[in-house]
Amino acid sequence: MDKVLMRPCPVCESQIGRTLHVQRFAVIDEFGSQEEVDIVACGRCGMVFSDLETDQDALDRSYEERSKYADMSLYAQDDGLVGEQDGEAPDPSPDATEAPFDLDRLQETATWLSEWFDDRGLRVLDAGCATGSLLGFLGAQGWQHLVGLDPSPMAAVAARRVYGVEAHAASFLDPPATIGQFDLVILSHVLEHLVEVQSAVGSMLELTKPGGNIYLEVPDAERYVDHLIAPVHDFNSEHVNHFSGRLLDLLMRRRGFESVTLGRKVVEIAPDRPYPAVFGVWRRPDEPSRATAVTLDEGLADAIEQYVAESANLMGRIDQHLRDELSGHGEVVVWGAGNLVMKLLTDTVLGAKDVVAVVDGSPQRQGLHLGGVRIVSPTALDRTEPPIVVASLHHDEAIVRAIVDEIGLPNPVVTLAGIGDVG
Repeated sequence: MDKVLMRPCPVCESQIGRTLHVQRFAVIDEFGSQEEVDIVACGRCGMVFSDLETDQDALDRSYEERSKYADMSLYAQDDGLVGEQDGEAPDPSPDATEAPFDLDRLQETATWLSEWFDDRGLRVLDAGCATGSLLGFLGAQGWQHLVGLDPSPMAAVAARRVYGVEAHAASFLDPPATIGQFDLVILSHVLEHLVEVQSAVGSMLELTKPGGNIYLEVPDAERYVDHLIAPVHDFNSEHVNHFSGRLLDLLMRRRGFESVTLGRKVVEIAPDRPYPAVFGVWRRPDEPSRATAVTLDEGLADAIEQYVAESANLMGRIDQHLRDELSGHGEVVVWGAGNLVMKLLTDTVLGAKDVVAVVDGSPQRQGLHLGGVRIVSPTALDRTEPPIVVASLHHDEAIVRAIVDEIGLPNPVVTLAGIGDVG
């Protein structure tokens, strides 16, 4: 049944759509996020997105103050993670700016851009640059005029310190007045985070020189179901837009950009965890071109409905596994404060348990509260009896090693490895 949307469609700005799924969360108290969000399909173009009441300023503040993409503590090593061979960007600090799999993804993007664009003298902006790794890789391949933009001051400082690039702490929707225009603007895994997508495309127009190009890369929502990682993994507190390649192209052409190329890829978001992405290049013409007419694309909504059904089956298996492992235990410790545990606390037996502690290794989360329970560092954990549920799929093996070998806790440990497609 059609509904009037709280949020206009990011692609065509229609306010009529239908609900495909209702996503529930146990939220971090300090963020003020909605505990229930409708995932909807636009009735005019077929775009899928979160129909939520938040505004872009609130999201920008969360990335400015608590961005997990600015937290390098998880990846710091004495010898760094980035070498100097084969065009890799040197890391002159003892800090690794990204996880190894993210570095691989960003290096591949830099290599693709370097093959597609011959001129290393182009002025380049990486909007949502995080700690600057993509700019570092581009610099190592000869690009000379590199600028980064990220809402997190911590991230901008890291990009300047580690890679020596110009980096500004500011929102892409409100860039510094003196930043100028660019021959190439990059938004790699940024558009899925933005409530105000139309404003973002407007910023692209303002920041791109006539004849310049935009490189966009986002998760490929049409293939979520083909790479199911965890139940409704992609419906989370950060990803509010779910593009297919066709709808990403429609977004850009409606604002006058010309399509140059569009492709699909598979990247890793953790070791041996492939994830679908769509990418492309669009050119800003010298003269404004005619806006593209909107037609309904039902393929994305169909793929999302299949993804929801497969996720429900997987969540059921996880719930049964937790019921079996936690039988007889009223208290539990949860290790991990990310998007997965936010769903496990609403959709599995964990919600009926007494969660006595939430543990997370990121200083960006420590001190916050998840469902009223304070998030603490691993070294602050002093409960040695309740079982520990490892609610992380990306770092589960490392967490188990930390619990058993480094901290030496005697608690029973419950992981989600080996459950259907989760392990």
